[in-house]
Amino acid sequence: MKAIPLQDRAAKHPRELLLYYPYLFSEWTVEYKPFIGRKKTDRRFLMTNLVKGETTFLDQRLEMEDAEIDPEIILSTKWTNDHAAEEGQEFLRRHYVHKVRSWSVPGIKRVDSYQVFLPYEIYLEEVKKKPQLVLYESISRSTDKVDRYPEIKNFLQRRGVCS
Repeated sequence: MKAIPLQDRAAKHPRELLLYYPYLFSEWTVEYKPFIGRKKTDRRFLMTNLVKGETTFLDQRLEMEDAEIDPEIILSTKWTNDHAAEEGQEFLRRHYVHKVRSWSVPGIKRVDSYQVFLPYEIYLEEVKKKPQLVLYESISRSTDKVDRYPEIKNFLQRRGVCS
């Protein structure tokens, strides 16, 4: 399995739990004709969240490593890789027709795609003198309350980590 490497969060609280969020990374070529100028070909990278079904652009390829991941700590997916790839193609089509204003429907070709797992660390932190579960995303180095992510909170509740 391919995963984003864990990065040191340099926090004072020890990690309570590690979980992995499944995404589909895909690389595409898009051939389109803008209103003004000649035909262009773009190389685009997408990440599709296989739990929520959301797709977004990436600026570049991600650095990944092969990792042994326990299936028990991977969130269950709502979408298959094929469905996510279809959604990625539709996402690109809408983007080039409506945002880039392609003169005609763009030619979209998938070059590569594979599943990637993003690590999330969960730890306890005291907020207003109450223990709070906090989520740390190592790729963006951002933290947030677990309560804001119902799919992660449900995953933790099913495993008896939180109530």
